[in-house]
Amino acid sequence: MNFEEFENMARMAVLGALEPDELRVFEEARAFFGERAEDCLRECRKLNSVFALSLRPQRPPDETKARLMALVEASLRRKEASPGPE
Repeated sequence: MNFEEFENMARMAVLGALEPDELRVFEEARAFFGERAEDCLRECRKLNSVFALSLRPQRPPDETKARLMALVEASLRRKEASPGPE
């Protein structure tokens, strides 16, 4: 793996988006690239934080709330209908 590939994987790692086998390869490359890799990870984490803070909350569509409430109500009905522990 070259360093550019490591940088791409670092961006995904910061988001928690690497599969277990990818994470293993990433950690091996991290050890290989040493301090340069750590600098890259710090920068990725910083950018990720700045991006997250820049997002503004949005109101979900009304139909999304309606679906969620229907799921909650169905769950409550199932709990009420099932016998409790004795």
